[in-house]
Amino acid sequence: MQEDERLSKVAIILNEDESRQINEMFGEYLADSEAKDIILLNKSGELIAKSGDITSDAAVMVSALAAGVFSATNELARLLGEKEFTITFHQGKETNIHISLITQSVLLAIIFDNHAPIGAIRFWAKKIGNSVKDIVKKAEKRSAEQQQKVTPEGFGNDIKNEIDNLF
Repeated sequence: MQEDERLSKVAIILNEDESRQINEMFGEYLADSEAKDIILLNKSGELIAKSGDITSDAAVMVSALAAGVFSATNELARLLGEKEFTITFHQGKETNIHISLITQSVLLAIIFDNHAPIGAIRFWAKKIGNSVKDIVKKAEKRSAEQQQKVTPEGFGNDIKNEIDNLF
């Protein structure tokens, strides 16, 4: 299994320092970009970090739905002969959401009101994504190493074989 593919299947857990760094960055970017909310999530739809006025409950729901939208968009990409689309954007009457791929397993969703020009939204999404990418990659690598220690390769096959042998 390739490194990117292996990391994309790992649950990402930020340590206290990483969480603090991302929250500080998100706070600064909220003020500078005039975004309403910034959400960091994994491709499974689990909330990793958030900033803005969005409640935790709403951020959890947005994360799940954003991951679903991103997944569906990538299936569309494959049908059109693309490996993947790395950005999806939805524009509403009052609110816009920009969802972008930060690493193979992490997405960034930024919610803006409709006063922000699309070019500014793309600029800020790229800037914020690049700022958190190194922190996320470090957390992914650490999480993968920890998971490897808990569930060594082949462990799942051993269980499957044992279950098969029972019947």
